[in-house]
Amino acid sequence: MKKLLCALGAMIMLGGCATELAGEKADLTTVSFPAGMTVHPNGKIAYVVGSNFDLDYRSSDGGALYVVDLENNAILESSKRIGSFGTNVVLTEDAKRGYLVTRNDDALVWFEISDDGRTISCPKDRDADNLMKCRVIIDDHPTHVSVTRSYRETKVRDDNGNETTKRVDFDLLMIAQLSKNSFVTAMTVVTPEDSGDEDYRFSYETASLVYSASETLWLKGEQFFVTGRAASDLALIEPIMDADAKVLGLHVSTRLTVPQAYSAYKGRGMVMDPARRRLYLVNQYPNSVVRFNVGSLIGGDAANEMAQATAVGVLPEDMSKIVWVGNQTNGRLYLSSVTDDSIYIVDPESLEILNKVSVGRGPYDLWTDADTGRLLVLHFFENDIWEFDTSDPDAPVMVKKYLASEDNDDESSEASAQE
Repeated sequence: MKKLLCALGAMIMLGGCATELAGEKADLTTVSFPAGMTVHPNGKIAYVVGSNFDLDYRSSDGGALYVVDLENNAILESSKRIGSFGTNVVLTEDAKRGYLVTRNDDALVWFEISDDGRTISCPKDRDADNLMKCRVIIDDHPTHVSVTRSYRETKVRDDNGNETTKRVDFDLLMIAQLSKNSFVTAMTVVTPEDSGDEDYRFSYETASLVYSASETLWLKGEQFFVTGRAASDLALIEPIMDADAKVLGLHVSTRLTVPQAYSAYKGRGMVMDPARRRLYLVNQYPNSVVRFNVGSLIGGDAANEMAQATAVGVLPEDMSKIVWVGNQTNGRLYLSSVTDDSIYIVDPESLEILNKVSVGRGPYDLWTDADTGRLLVLHFFENDIWEFDTSDPDAPVMVKKYLASEDNDDESSEASAQE
């Protein structure tokens, strides 16, 4: 239990439970305390963030971004070292680039991805075993990042006086910072492919908008929801930019009240339903899942719906991540609980718990493919990934383990479902 509480504290606060040692750099052949995961669009490659939460390795490059071949159940040699206390990792829609944040060195880390997803690299040092030269330092503990693609178009005149359209395409990032200063950062990234320049061009601004911001979620266009670990509401934030995609500031367009018994709530994971009319927020203070109508913020046939919280479901303690499994009709909410080694299945209408599925030790991040019903569960303590078939969203079936140690493989490979 002491180890468990230590781990949770490390994920929530700003460091691990050990003092920094000179130590070794991260081992790129063995996953250690993974905190975030995503999968390449080809479904064959996973990217897993090793957090180094207890500082077994030195803090400067004790974290890792593991490239995992899911077909052959192997960690690839293109895996890279990063700073400690990394959290989530995201890819651009075309999967040409990826981004993550590391709290130990206050960094936004970026990398390029090969067409097959098997190789990641830092364009500033492609042969390096780390991504340390591909960092943008952001003050005050960046802890979660989301990405979308956007552009700016302006009318300009060429040397002959003819009017033409100038277009600037860019990646747009929203970064939550686990900060007492309430910081949130918006960043644009113009790539050499977009600009014709030799290097990437970064622009960002930070503003005090959400206390102890913890997670971000793209809504539409250039708007992102941001929640916090000690926030008073759920904020919808967008950047203010000029014609060259330079960030000038941030603007809160909407604040949604979160029903709570206390002066602040403790926001964790967020997810939208497939129709993008409802948002579900995990709240750890008190333990609950909150449903919001957000269709009016999207527009269309939901334009007349009021954006507000509409229901609250009571949950056990320490729920962290949430994903939507299934389609709009038969969909379910899956939530990970680190403390009781389970995935809870919740009805998105009634917000009642329908099922509890036992998994490995410390289930944390979740990834799902809506088209195939494939679910991956990343275990913080077991350092492995379990795959489930969710063809029946009420009764997932465990089909495979990835990166499992011999000790973990000796345990039952069947997930036990309980009422």
